[in-house]
Amino acid sequence: MDIEGTMQFILDQQAQFSSDVARINSVLQRTSEILAALADRQVTTEEATQSLAERQGKSEQTMLELEQKTLNVAATQQRTSEILATLGERQITTNETTQGLAEGQNKVKQIILEVGQTLLDVANAQERTDEILATLAERQVATEEARLVTEEALSRLAERQSTTEENLNVLLLTVERHIANHN
Repeated sequence: MDIEGTMQFILDQQAQFSSDVARINSVLQRTSEILAALADRQVTTEEATQSLAERQGKSEQTMLELEQKTLNVAATQQRTSEILATLGERQITTNETTQGLAEGQNKVKQIILEVGQTLLDVANAQERTDEILATLAERQVATEEARLVTEEALSRLAERQSTTEENLNVLLLTVERHIANHN
């Protein structure tokens, strides 16, 4: 039996084993770094989703405020209509107050113009709110798509890590058997 050859073979196998373990450790390190990066991205995605939810809540609050303002404008319009009816009745019943009624009617016209302008302002604000809501909806869809892609990537990464662990276990068993066979 060639003891020097056997010793050299064992040393060569140990060197190969050390090299393989170093490569496996390197792969495991890279896998851990990738998982950490994916976890960071998931946190960022969750923060963005929370921010979008807060913005949507603010938009809904703005919509409620606009609705209340529209109701106030409608109530003002109703009061204006009542004033116009009263002015019409007074104009028919008395000619002496015609001049006063004309002045009052001019004031009412001004109020109607202001109400009309307010309604235009409310309509413009509604359009801007609709645009904001559309943008929020698009962002929410993009965030959901990013979340799904992240989940899919994490799933694939978990499968790869499982495969790597299985391969490592098989390699360790093979090396242990090899060492055991040489002892």
